Amino acid sequence: MLSVQTPAKINLFLNIQSRRADGFHEICSVMQAIRLWDRLDVTPREDERPDIQFSCNIPALEYRAKDNLVVKAYHLFWEKTGLPPLGLKVHLHKEIPMQAGLGGGSSNAAAMLVILDHLSHAGLTAEQLRALAGELGSDVPFFISGGTALATGRGETIEPVPVPYAEDLSLVIIKPLKLSIETPLAYQRIAAVGRYEPHSPATVLRALKKVAQEPAWQTDNELEASLLNDFERVLFSEYPLLNQMAKRMQEAGIHRPMLSGSGSAMFGFTESNPTIRKALQDAFPDDQYAIFWTQTYPDGPMQITNAIPPSEMLKAMI
Repeated sequence: MLSVQTPAKINLFLNIQSRRADGFHEICSVMQAIRLWDRLDVTPREDERPDIQFSCNIPALEYRAKDNLVVKAYHLFWEKTGLPPLGLKVHLHKEIPMQAGLGGGSSNAAAMLVILDHLSHAGLTAEQLRALAGELGSDVPFFISGGTALATGRGETIEPVPVPYAEDLSLVIIKPLKLSIETPLAYQRIAAVGRYEPHSPATVLRALKKVAQEPAWQTDNELEASLLNDFERVLFSEYPLLNQMAKRMQEAGIHRPMLSGSGSAMFGFTESNPTIRKALQDAFPDDQYAIFWTQTYPDGPMQITNAIPPSEMLKAMI
């Protein structure tokens, strides 16, 4: 079995700059992979059919398998490469909250492309894989390499930003269990307001480099002051719970609570000490919120198990 962990992401900077003629929005975003994972388990199909057999620990996603980005990535890869499909049994184990602005589905799709390139020996470059990923969704190209990256266009144009952190930055993510926000709806709200204010990511990129050189960074540093998410100005008013969450996080000691992507998850940089953990647990009871303590992650999909060597897996599929 080949098992691959697929990371989530947060947006440190998300500026929606204009509405494009194709209906999408021109954005500028600084994206950061984090250590919050889904997992893809891949084995050869027992019946040897040259197709994907998809399953998931969430029944609703398994029921709608043909709409899942993992399945779409599988079919797109063989269509675009022209290679004969390998029959695969793929199980998706989800831990990343859905409709949270954390990019779980996009990460799963990117990992599927990377896995297929690996198993088929197609030898695609990162740029070629990102081009395929862009056909699946705006966030998917980022997850081919993960780490830290500048995303422009509709989000599909990726420029990796080398940020060699002296140590991973600690953060907390809080997801309201009964609030999910679909990304298209969030963009509709931005379009309805129709007020676009282009900003440069230079400040946040400079702050990242400074933080990388100073492991003993403080929570009221330049990085937090430079965080930006344009969705906050339309979603906080429409969903009062988000504004309430931000206030509770501040009261618990987080200087800059931040919406990730189009939400509904929020994050804040903080060390996981007993005082702040207790404050957040009291403010966000576990019957209403999920709390994730995590760190930044400098990479993309990560192979965690390969009980069968790729060459043997390939032989089993031919």
